[in-house]
Amino acid sequence: MALLKRHLICTFTGLFCLLMSPGIAQTSPAPEAQFRVVSMSDVETVLFDLDKEQEVLIASVGTFSRLYPAPKDGNVVFYKETPNPESGLPPIKTPLAKSQLPSQSVGPYLILLIPNNSPNTKLKFKTVVLDHSLENFPANTYRVYNYSKRQLAVRLAEANLLLSTAESGSVPYPDGRKAWLKVAANDQDEGWLVVRSAPQPVGSNTRTTVFLVDIEPSELDPNPLGIMDRRIRERIFTDDTGMQHLR
Repeated sequence: MALLKRHLICTFTGLFCLLMSPGIAQTSPAPEAQFRVVSMSDVETVLFDLDKEQEVLIASVGTFSRLYPAPKDGNVVFYKETPNPESGLPPIKTPLAKSQLPSQSVGPYLILLIPNNSPNTKLKFKTVVLDHSLENFPANTYRVYNYSKRQLAVRLAEANLLLSTAESGSVPYPDGRKAWLKVAANDQDEGWLVVRSAPQPVGSNTRTTVFLVDIEPSELDPNPLGIMDRRIRERIFTDDTGMQHLR
């Protein structure tokens, strides 16, 4: 009986070492890259393909879309379907925007869908890709993105930022219940002008993206100087292992 026990122990030990060897060890699958989308103009409904399956994505102005898995090559093509002039054939996929996600990490990434006014392209939108990971944009932080055509000086939660167009900066939440946002724009004719002053909420287990956007011209104000601050807040939860995740 003792000899049999020793034989079984040696057998199980050998099998365990074999399973743990580099060539056979079981490894968890690599995490997939993810992205979400926000529209910088109007609400837009677009399509994209994921593993040959069509996905419908609604890009809003004041909220982020849900998180989507990215195609394996990181190449995201948004399109619409138009009727095929050939009877009986499937609809034609007309590209609206293209975006290449970085390959260095799994993100998640944020894709800005921006109206394309360039006459040299047929695409309706151009895109900007931002690292939207919790490592780069942690909880209890503001990220301020300058979508204005002007250079902006920003004071938020006692921190100062100088942002050119398409630049962004991060500011930690303050200890109080409210933070104040003040924005001055570098106007070519008038110099620096205060164009926005507004409170920003402070919370916990969240992060807030603030897009600073030029006010659109109107009949009453054909050359507006003011700035709007579009705030989008995301909730963050911590699992039992201490890992943080976006809701």
